[in-house]
Amino acid sequence: MKKVLIRQAIFLPFLYFGMLVLAGLFANEYSHWGQHASELGINSSSTAVVLFQTGIIMTSFSLFGLALGLIINFKKQFPLFSLLVFVFGVTFIFGALFPIGSPWHGMYGLGLFVMMVPFVFLYEMKDLFKKKAIRYVSITAAFLMFFYLWSMVARLDPVMYRGLTQRLFGIVVFGWLSYVSYHLYSLVKKA
Repeated sequence: MKKVLIRQAIFLPFLYFGMLVLAGLFANEYSHWGQHASELGINSSSTAVVLFQTGIIMTSFSLFGLALGLIINFKKQFPLFSLLVFVFGVTFIFGALFPIGSPWHGMYGLGLFVMMVPFVFLYEMKDLFKKKAIRYVSITAAFLMFFYLWSMVARLDPVMYRGLTQRLFGIVVFGWLSYVSYHLYSLVKKA
């Protein structure tokens, strides 16, 4: 069971994006290219809203599972990384329960710390992995996260494609978490 907590996070991108696509199919006048995912939470279609909220909450629980799996399987190896993954999950629940426009939607911007998560992982990882690719992918992911969030704050994110750029950001975040989970699961599986 404790290995499943790490393994399930490999499928985070499929869970997150699958539910967004499904909610988008039921949404009224919604564009994945031009609108943020959170706009599904205020759509006039109640089915789209429920699917969006369900998907975001399921993604949160997957993040909680990963955080718990890190603690159980790696003991004191990843204390800050597991805490940040857990808090990221909390910000997602707030994003589902409070509609866009509310300051509680993003928990007052707490989710912005996500760009530090790969660096914290690298710091706490120490010499756990021999593969340099994990380091390169993590550093690249962190800088891509920073660039996207900075471009939003600086208002450089193109308005007509803000849905697309947010989805690309999601691919980086959840793709990286999936990638790291895969490698962590490989270690746990051998134990």
